[in-house]
Amino acid sequence: MDYEVCRKVWESQVPVQFTLHSNSALGDPLPFYTMLPRYSFLALAVPRVLAYFNRREDGEKIVIDQIWLEASGSPAKMYAPVGVLYDLQNLERDQILEITVKTSSPPPGFVPIDRNAMEAIFMQSIKEADYLKTKAATTNNMQKEEYAQLWRSVTNNNFDEYWTIIQKLMEEKDGKEFDHIPLRVCMKNKPFKQILISSKDKSGSLITIGDAIAQVLEDSAVADPSDFRITSHGIDVPPHTPLIFAAKNMAYPDNFVHIVVVPKL
Repeated sequence: MDYEVCRKVWESQVPVQFTLHSNSALGDPLPFYTMLPRYSFLALAVPRVLAYFNRREDGEKIVIDQIWLEASGSPAKMYAPVGVLYDLQNLERDQILEITVKTSSPPPGFVPIDRNAMEAIFMQSIKEADYLKTKAATTNNMQKEEYAQLWRSVTNNNFDEYWTIIQKLMEEKDGKEFDHIPLRVCMKNKPFKQILISSKDKSGSLITIGDAIAQVLEDSAVADPSDFRITSHGIDVPPHTPLIFAAKNMAYPDNFVHIVVVPKL
């Protein structure tokens, strides 16, 4: 792991606009603007957003179990890191990710996730990623407080707390390379794709991001991967980047490498 690379990735943020559509007789308040860490989740921002909207003069209160979120006309994937949601919109740097907060009945496909549910999903991803890498050799030996510290580092935006734990999760055990690389390939309005993939091929050569994307999208509707942008953390990732480098330096805190594939503009 490269400390400076990991810290730069951690510090990356995106601008987000939350707009309320509540059909209130007095109309809706002005949008709420904020900067969110790419690694964070909408579920962690919602309480602060609702606190802002609940200052309305009519005294009407909006609670989290009465809302759903929309991004670009589709239900927002609240389980996905904010950076992934931003990159899926294929936005240029400094453009705002627009999230609409709605109080109408949610459409099929929207999964409401509060802070506690998000923590459970996050922990499950950590364990799944470690099982792929080491068959759970690391997570089976982690203390309860270490799990708590990892989640706390995300909720409190504390890189130092994160760094002390993430190094342990990125260690190769007994000199053995990771069995598989935790990789999720995301495309707009589609579930993420995930396959078992190693860091090296049968000849011992390093598998690259380009190789991995080609394997993941082999059975998809993507005719030519070269027609698409490959991004992670807002960065156009060179196809020749070794997958193991991405796994150790560009993974999100859930320990998965999230690669977004969108059409080139």
